[in-house]
Formats: sequence, structure tokens, C-alpha cells
Amino acid sequence: MNRPFLGDGPGVQTPDGCSVELYRQLPYMGELDEVIELFAEGTSVLELGCGTGRLCARLSDAGCCVTGVDESADMLACVPTRIETVQSSIEDLELGRTFDTVLLASHLINHPSARLRDAFIGCARRHLKVGGLFVLERHSTNWLTSVQPGPIGQAHGFAVDVEAVSHEKQIVHMMLRYSFSAQVWRQSFSTVSLTEAEVEELLAKAGFSEVRWRGDQRLWASAVASDA
Repeated sequence: MNRPFLGDGPGVQTPDGCSVELYRQLPYMGELDEVIELFAEGTSVLELGCGTGRLCARLSDAGCCVTGVDESADMLACVPTRIETVQSSIEDLELGRTFDTVLLASHLINHPSARLRDAFIGCARRHLKVGGLFVLERHSTNWLTSVQPGPIGQAHGFAVDVEAVSHEKQIVHMMLRYSFSAQVWRQSFSTVSLTEAEVEELLAKAGFSEVRWRGDQRLWASAVASDA
């Protein structure tokens, strides 16, 4: 687990260790349920790191006009054709237009690189209209502190287990095992624990205000793009 991002299993793996075939088969599991009211019908939405488009499809079903960005052409090939896609890394994205809402899900804000955390938030700010909404998801600091090898959960026939975990100051190194039917995928990654205050500081530095924490565990945040 010395390298921060690795993956194995059936199908193609992206540079960050995600298995395309896993996410192609994985259904929407309610990930946006705690914030779906923020995405009104007709809203233009940019999802950063959209993968196979599971969340994009949910937002499109809600009547949003969605654009999904991912650096993996293999991931984007699985996105429903009704959704506009752009192949790019988040940090290099320059669309030259702005959106009502930018979504950064899948705990991408917890990337272990401070430079990339800043770049992700900066990308969101430059692609938002003034007054637009940035919606992001972070890991639970309590979970990252206490997580041990063992099962995480099971839904729709998919089971997820922690196979290995280690801690290095704020950084957590983890290997997850996903199983579905006879298929097994593994993903090793590193993630940083971020408190609410630390996320708020990053957002303020990038020109966001009016941060609100959402959901029972306060893992989702929304922030408004200011005109300053």
C-alpha cells in the first residue's frame, strides 16, 4: 500500500485505481438523497469526476442540464448519451463557461495532495456563476479515525469490505474489496481527514461564502460563489 492509488479486477482500471466495469454495473445507491433538493429542475450542473455518470443520470432524471467531466475515456464511454461529457482532469479543466451548480462528490475533496485539493476547489469556482452553488462531499473524520478491516456494507448484491488500513498522521491508506456475483475488484487509495473548519477554510480562500453543512452526518457542504 505504498502507492496511493491502485486497482485490480475484471475490466479496465483508471489511473486512480477505479475499475470501470465495477462502476458500470454499480447502480445509483441514493448518494445524492441528502442534497437532491439543491438541484432544481432546469439547473445547469457540472459534475467534476463523474466516472460512469451514475450521479449525472440521477440529476438528469431530476430535470437538470448536466455536464460530466472525467479524465478517463473508458469511464465516459459508459455515461448515458443524453448527458454532455468532457474528457479532462479536474485541475486542467477550462470550459470557458459557467454553471448554476458544480458538484464534487465521491470524497474527492479528501485527496491527499493539498495542491490538488486547492485545484479542485479552484476549478469549481471558475466554472460557477456569481451566486452559483458548489456542492461537495467529504469523508467522515470519525470513520477515517476508527475504521478497521472488515465489512462496510452490502446493497443491491454488491458487498464492500476493508481489507487493509493504515494511518500516517492525517493520511489514511486503505484497500477496499468490492464483490458482486463472482466478480471481485480491489482499490487501494490514500485519503486525508478534513474537519468542517478545514473545508470551510479552503472554500473561503477560493472565494466561497455561506457554507452550509447538510445531512445527518454533515458530510455534504454547499457554498455560494461570491463576486469578490
